[in-house]
Amino acid sequence: MSRGTKAVISFKNLRHNFKVLKELAPGKLVLVVKADAYGHGLKKVVQALDHVDCFAVATIDEALTVRKYRPEVRVLLLEGFLNEYELETAYKFNFDCVIHQQEQLDMFNEFKTPLVMNVWLKYDSGMNRLGFSDDEYSQAISSIENCNNVNKLILMSHLASANEKQNKFNSQQAQRFLKYSKGYQLSFSNSSALLNKTYLENEWCRVGLALFGVSPIEEHFAEHYNLKPVMSIITNVIEIKQVSKGESIGYGQTYTAENDKQIAIIGIGYGDGYPWSLSDSACVSIHQQQAEIVGRVSMDMMAIDISNVKETKIGDSVLIWGENDKGKLPLEYVANNANSIPYVLLCQITSRVHYHYVE
Repeated sequence: MSRGTKAVISFKNLRHNFKVLKELAPGKLVLVVKADAYGHGLKKVVQALDHVDCFAVATIDEALTVRKYRPEVRVLLLEGFLNEYELETAYKFNFDCVIHQQEQLDMFNEFKTPLVMNVWLKYDSGMNRLGFSDDEYSQAISSIENCNNVNKLILMSHLASANEKQNKFNSQQAQRFLKYSKGYQLSFSNSSALLNKTYLENEWCRVGLALFGVSPIEEHFAEHYNLKPVMSIITNVIEIKQVSKGESIGYGQTYTAENDKQIAIIGIGYGDGYPWSLSDSACVSIHQQQAEIVGRVSMDMMAIDISNVKETKIGDSVLIWGENDKGKLPLEYVANNANSIPYVLLCQITSRVHYHYVE
């Protein structure tokens, strides 16, 4: 018997999702693989995909990792360079860079190099995070156009509420952004806009969560868009106990059995990245049946009610989220029951979880 807590990553499903998104996209795709490819393993993911237009990351270290394993593919730094070392490194390794503020623009214009770079100039169309304001953007475009260090210029912005298809702010942002669009390549849409088909014509769509077979749109699951889960988290049953009516389970005695129950202790907890705070409907899948999580999640384990799963024994596999021959439990459903979002659950998996990459 082993604890058996692992993340199974399906390259087959990853490539399937990439194909679906490419067919849907109005132009080229930027595959966002920041935060260790949303917890899926950056090194393995970038090596598993062919015919990629561009990978995008947040930090210089992530960009260097992608370049090491994919020397031929465009790599975009979404936050750009933050000091002269990063700017020099970006030139040296042929990274595309976002420029989103005047300090970066000044540093770029003053940098002496015989090399050229693809620049993605970011406009703040209303999200108020990164990007030049209306008062600054036209001047920034002119400044970039007159700089000898530029190869290609792409204009970009970022949607605040693309997951809400009917939100009027999406069209307001698009109208503001398109004022500057004449003759330039554009990048505006994310996974949500692509799936909602609210993208711009012939633009570079930036997709992250959808690539990994998870829907970024509330109340929708990946399967609604023909996307398949890339990650499945599984663990094992490590003990089975009988709990009598009136007895409590776990820390704080937050759960009391209303009748006699059989419970299984499984080898996963918040020390592995599973959320501590859960709704009453939180569950796992065992023998293709849902089993309710009872009591508080501990650091290393948690209890599930297997009263109606009589065939359960120690060592049996339990599906925490994803899909395999033991069942199906969408990450979107798990995140909702944790009062969280899929991004958080994927990115908080800890090093105790062993990764298995399969075709």
